[in-house]
Amino acid sequence: MNCKYCKSENVVKHGMRAGLQRYICKYCNHRFHDNQNNLPRMRNNSTVIVTSLNLYYSGLSMRKTREQIENIYGKSISQSTIHYWVHKYATLVKDYVTSLQPKLSGKYHHDETEIKVDGEGRYFWETIDQDTRFIVAHLLTENRTSEEAIKVFKQALEKQRPIAFFTDGSFSYNDAFNKVFWSRYSASKVEWVRRVGIRARETNQIIERKHSTFKMRYKVMRGLKNDESSKELLDGYVTDYNFCRKHQSIKKTPAQEAGINVNGWKELIENAHAHKINKEIQIKKEVEPIKVKSK
Repeated sequence: MNCKYCKSENVVKHGMRAGLQRYICKYCNHRFHDNQNNLPRMRNNSTVIVTSLNLYYSGLSMRKTREQIENIYGKSISQSTIHYWVHKYATLVKDYVTSLQPKLSGKYHHDETEIKVDGEGRYFWETIDQDTRFIVAHLLTENRTSEEAIKVFKQALEKQRPIAFFTDGSFSYNDAFNKVFWSRYSASKVEWVRRVGIRARETNQIIERKHSTFKMRYKVMRGLKNDESSKELLDGYVTDYNFCRKHQSIKKTPAQEAGINVNGWKELIENAHAHKINKEIQIKKEVEPIKVKSK
């Protein structure tokens, strides 16, 4: 028996409730029932939740996802519940996947595409690794200036310093590339492959194809009502692309190609819960000695 929150094996029985055995974890102090098919703090079976996420990110609207869940499992789940799951787990998993370090080729392709949020134009920036197809950076912004480019370039740099960076001829990249990737040392210099016009589409075909995939999914994303909600949905989309969908050209998920053996939403959610709890416990341990000294 492992803890549903932190995955620790240090659990003991803690009485009965409603005919179910309860346990308490001596590591994180969380209590939980003997219903391992349920995710922490959720009454619905994890299979129903994971299937809902898979259906939604595969291209179904929330209404059609609800209909399919009822057809498959015979459970009546409201659209608002599915909407809650999508946002809840996109937010929960983001911190965990950000902490992972994929093994990348270092050949990054970058571009941005325009989308609508509540009828207003926004820009969705993406940077993708050439060999693994792993999305190393993404950002939703109102403008397309060098300030926004710097933000997404820094995200990419946090994963791994690239050896080559492919872009089109946008002027917003000039200052951003020099401020983020410039180096006086030849060993750490980044090759900037910049093309314009039709040559850009040929050179940057990987990210152009990626945008086509995104546009197909974006058409049914009726939840893009405001910037905050849109960022959460796009975070979930990127997580699904990196960890849950097998890429046609590499026959596995980008995460698997990058050496990260995490398969699907269920494992992502379970690992994210454990990551969050362990992080909170570590912070608490660091704070307690400070309190003792202050006394």
